[in-house]
Amino acid sequence: MHQPINDSTKQPRTIYDLTAGPPLSLPALPGDATADVAVIGGGLVGCSAALHLAEMGRSVVVIEANQIGWGSAGRSAGQVSASATKLDPKEVLEVYGPVYGPRLNEAGAKAPEFVAGLAARFGMDISIVRGGILRGAHTPAMVEKLRKQAEFWQSQGAGVEYLSRAEAASVIGSDFYLGAQIDRRGIAINPLAWSRGLGRAAISLGARIHENTRMTGLAQGADGWRVATPAGTITAGQVLLCTNAYTDDTWPGLRKTFIPVRGYQIWTRPLGDNVRANILRGIAAMNDTRRLLTGLRLYPDGRLHFSGGVGFGPEREPDLEDRLARVRQILPDIGPLEVEGWWSGWVTRGIADGWRLHRLAPGLFTAIACNGRGVAMGPIMGRELARCAAGVPEGDLLVPISQPKSILWYPFHTVLGSVALKQYARKDRKEIAAMKRLQGAAQ
Repeated sequence: MHQPINDSTKQPRTIYDLTAGPPLSLPALPGDATADVAVIGGGLVGCSAALHLAEMGRSVVVIEANQIGWGSAGRSAGQVSASATKLDPKEVLEVYGPVYGPRLNEAGAKAPEFVAGLAARFGMDISIVRGGILRGAHTPAMVEKLRKQAEFWQSQGAGVEYLSRAEAASVIGSDFYLGAQIDRRGIAINPLAWSRGLGRAAISLGARIHENTRMTGLAQGADGWRVATPAGTITAGQVLLCTNAYTDDTWPGLRKTFIPVRGYQIWTRPLGDNVRANILRGIAAMNDTRRLLTGLRLYPDGRLHFSGGVGFGPEREPDLEDRLARVRQILPDIGPLEVEGWWSGWVTRGIADGWRLHRLAPGLFTAIACNGRGVAMGPIMGRELARCAAGVPEGDLLVPISQPKSILWYPFHTVLGSVALKQYARKDRKEIAAMKRLQGAAQ
């Protein structure tokens, strides 16, 4: 079974390379080190944890098996939604209860503000695009769902609007969807620049970060935790495991508590001026309500970035013609599209649709299972891990500390997941066909 940690260690070529700036190019851990806290993993969670710990005056050593921004941090779609999970706000209250539910909803609502604020404070250029994130509805049921969500957020004073089919068409550039919702709080960023920026910010506060340094062992001793690496050890009072999708078997059973799903992203050469002026007007990005959703971003230089599907196992070239056809389905007048490149990365799906915070042993914590909300919530959970290490009472944290639970069907997740993807695709096609019939009858 292919695991995320088996992927090539080579930094992938992505559209983010165009504006992310130079890599950090940090040395590997040269020998033994000591710190208050050792952070394993230099992604969004790990770099944020190191930054916040350094701000608290803790000494921190971070080790990253590859390069800062190599993993999921720099491979996402770069959309920053104003939500902590993919659950409705009311569902969050039901799942997380009256104490943690409101906190999580508030954190999600302020997630874009958190990203923009932290970037501004440390002078990070992460190519922020404002205007909000649009979500297109592909069935009447989803129209009603998006309308109710908009009404809820409007009652909270948030800038969320429901758009009719005609109103949505004026923004998207086609009338493919039955309606849409725009959350004006949402932004889009360069997540590779964001990841590298968090690493540089942590270093500026005194954190020590070492790239190309893989953890090879973890043990608790009389003087604290010992993290083994190929060239030395780190002795620390506490350890934060910030490996998420790239979790291995160093801590027994942990990687079996989530399902890794490989997501693909594709981008095109710049579109013509006339085309780019008539699509995705005034928004940062869009996606839709299909089970296998399509996300779209139009960059200032006219490049179009869109989702390339999902899968399991080793990386393989996506079906580019199929994905281009999916874009043309949404934007039938877009004209010629020439693919410039593609890449893939991992999303983690947990049992519950939201991040989990675990105390694996005294002084050993992890935050895991992003469920598609990693760009902002990853750094927010990194902050929460820092607070755990600093001794903040559990009742004051964003989410409760829980015990990890293995997914019983984990050994079969590749087979079961592939079957589920085929079923989702079939249901999506059936619903799109029904939507087209409904639109034809209305004309």
